[in-house]
Amino acid sequence: CAPVPGGPTPSGATGGASAPPATNSPTAATTTPAASAGLRLVTASDGHLGEPGTDSRRFLEELVDAVNTLHATAPVDIAVLNDDIGQGGAALLREAKKGLDRLEMPYLVTQGNHDEVSAADWEDIWGAPGDQVYRLGRRSLVLANTSNEAGDYLCADQDWLAQALSGEAGQQDVLVFMHITPNTWTKWGIACPGVRRVLAGAPNVRAVFNGHDHDQGGVKVDEGVHYFFDAHYGGHWGTSYRAFRLVELGEGHLGTRLVTTTGERRSGDDLRW
Repeated sequence: CAPVPGGPTPSGATGGASAPPATNSPTAATTTPAASAGLRLVTASDGHLGEPGTDSRRFLEELVDAVNTLHATAPVDIAVLNDDIGQGGAALLREAKKGLDRLEMPYLVTQGNHDEVSAADWEDIWGAPGDQVYRLGRRSLVLANTSNEAGDYLCADQDWLAQALSGEAGQQDVLVFMHITPNTWTKWGIACPGVRRVLAGAPNVRAVFNGHDHDQGGVKVDEGVHYFFDAHYGGHWGTSYRAFRLVELGEGHLGTRLVTTTGERRSGDDLRW
């Protein structure tokens, strides 16, 4: 993967051979110069590489091609795979990594319940732990793990998340990514009231991004926090389209919309503060 324009590949980014060691310490996130006055990223979820009865390898190729096409028209600073990247086990994740390494920008990953690897294997494959903080200039991405090797549905580690957000209190904007939504407002969400309170208590958290629920491509709001869902780019069920989410973060503004893997831009949302 290419480095972020204007700076080195930050700690925790996947795809760069020269990337420094990753850390999950909330107070030790590496700061990278911002690529521009704004931040432009994509996030996608639920590829399920290797799922029987699906054309999962083609789905992965189409996602990468679609994101690279978008990047060619207007550069994307970073991608986040918020995801069930594979359908069980390290071998499929290593295969998925080879495909994702074709992305023409750095990318980060969160662990999904179908990935089913230990924390040690996850870090060995991706070069970063399940919980991590990643900074680009005055903006921060906080990635929180919500599963384990057994594939359990877990609330994000509330203490870690609170420390991470406290450590980013001086940042201008924070975006949070976690595979499983911390509320039962969807069929597969789970009740994590403590996690939601932590998120609501951080005034610079602009949005939370969830995967997991393939049939959800919109936004839900809890205590003023916007939770966006990214549909799916693989798997055997969900929305009639396969898509990823484009996010553009500027001064006092966040615009986001789903983009299908065939290039169609769907209706979006604009937040201001």
